[in-house]
Amino acid sequence: MRALAFEIAASLLVWVGSASAADIRIREPWIRALPGNLPAAGYFELINAGKSAVTLTGAESPLCGMLMLHRSTTQDGMGRMQDVGEVTVPAGGRIVFAPGGFHLMCMDPKPALKPGGKAQVALRFSDGSVVAAAFDIRNAMGK
Repeated sequence: MRALAFEIAASLLVWVGSASAADIRIREPWIRALPGNLPAAGYFELINAGKSAVTLTGAESPLCGMLMLHRSTTQDGMGRMQDVGEVTVPAGGRIVFAPGGFHLMCMDPKPALKPGGKAQVALRFSDGSVVAAAFDIRNAMGK
């Protein structure tokens, strides 16, 4: 029931959001679920078909206790992961959220986050708009 209410609310937020939400596309969204209560990661391509930049500032899902913007980097041979406050997509541009780079970090994944299912995710932007998408849930191998 909570997931349905979230989906309806997210859909309404897209409808009442600013015009820039209509210019945002999400391609190939998926979440890598790991065993137990290990954090999961979300990947997708964020496309801005608009004439001005858009800034992603956060994300939410009822299947995650907390869903954060993260980025993996390698510096001096050491892998690091850091919180990212925002990600700006230039006009006519795209940003890929993929293993080894930008990703969504799902802390405290709920038991319903299981391979073969779907997770509703709401992406929040600096102008107040929200775009919702259904992310496929895949296993640790990405399948």
